[in-house]
Amino acid sequence: MTRFFILLLLCLFNTPSHAVPLIRDAEIEHTLRVYADPVFKAARVNAAATKIFIVQDPSLNAYVAGGQNMFIHTGLIMETATPDVLIGVMAHETGHIAGGHLARGTEQLKNAQLGSVLTFVLGAATAVAAKNTDAAAGVIMGGQNAVMKNLLTFTRANEQAADQSALNSLDKLGISAEGMLRMFEILRRNERLHPNSPDPYMLTHPLASERVDFVREHTQKSKIPLGQYPKHYLILHQRMVAKLYGFIQTPEKTLQKYPTSDKSVAARLARAIAYYKMPDIEHSIAEINSLLAEAPNDPFFHELKGQILFENNRVGEAIKEYQMAVKLLPDSALILADLGKIEIAQDLPSTLQPAITHLEKSTIIDNSNPQTWRLLATAYGKAGNLPMSYLALAEEASLNNDAKTALQMANQAINTLKDGSPARRRAEDIKTQAIEMKKEAEKDDMPF
Repeated sequence: MTRFFILLLLCLFNTPSHAVPLIRDAEIEHTLRVYADPVFKAARVNAAATKIFIVQDPSLNAYVAGGQNMFIHTGLIMETATPDVLIGVMAHETGHIAGGHLARGTEQLKNAQLGSVLTFVLGAATAVAAKNTDAAAGVIMGGQNAVMKNLLTFTRANEQAADQSALNSLDKLGISAEGMLRMFEILRRNERLHPNSPDPYMLTHPLASERVDFVREHTQKSKIPLGQYPKHYLILHQRMVAKLYGFIQTPEKTLQKYPTSDKSVAARLARAIAYYKMPDIEHSIAEINSLLAEAPNDPFFHELKGQILFENNRVGEAIKEYQMAVKLLPDSALILADLGKIEIAQDLPSTLQPAITHLEKSTIIDNSNPQTWRLLATAYGKAGNLPMSYLALAEEASLNNDAKTALQMANQAINTLKDGSPARRRAEDIKTQAIEMKKEAEKDDMPF
């Protein structure tokens, strides 16, 4: 019983990024940053140090974990018809970061765990002294309830503080809090419809009626017109939702939601993806070409067309589309990595060095993607540069928390790289980190 209680709390407060299925998409990540960066600035949160992750999960959920990391479920994004609803949630989560709630929550969790252990020990002592297991159970249950009550009181206080922070940020940006209110009302409705199966958001974000009333009162008194947000956000939002729907749902459901009679940009984008999944490449390319005819300088349309072509073995055509996407958006780490991947797949001497160049630039922009390091290791290997290939594999293993492989690859890199070179020093850093990871893993494996 005690072990389950602690495990539950760990799940609520310390969800690790590697334990959830993440989606990487250049356009969707770009849109979320367009929404989030002004909110971060308004809340005085360092945008450059804050990462946003997209979790493939149908539930209405968002949370911060592991420092300044924001996780947003696809179910939440797809539920929102307008951007202000999602921005309200992101502003609330930013309030947790700005308030340092995660760090204090970790301390509170430690106290809760200690309280659970103490009540368990006290219960055992009671049983021994009184020779009464019912008395022991009563002590344990009473102590557990007190610990949980204290923890939830702390959590609710944080939620109220995050709500106020979100409202302050939205006011600074001239964005109506009506979207935040609508999300609260959706969550409350779901809570009433499914009282025995609460949404994950409700477990970590207790939604008291007074919180809803607080936000509603704010919108009624605000001088910002209801529903106001930057109008160019709407097409970005529609495209993001359509793209997620197209990739996550079956082609049949996508075509039902976005019928051919709908000529909007979002609908054509969704249908291009649905046809590609069927596969019906002719219709897929026709839809994406219609979008490119209207917006020839849209990097994300070129990127999608490149993906469709590449996955249908039209590698040469795919490279041209990705090259155009990179030209239009040169600092997208994901698009650069995809171009490098396709250049490697073409398996020509003329494309190997460009692949290395593009992948190296991708890791400079974003060094946290293990797949990019794997591709770079492959490219180095094909070019005969084994020391750098070992280093790239060490980077990948380190990001995957694979201490054994990271240590092995770092040692091989150290043994083959030039002494004192930046690459050698980086390999030595990874080795040190890997040794620390192994020590931590051994601690975690120790019996309680």
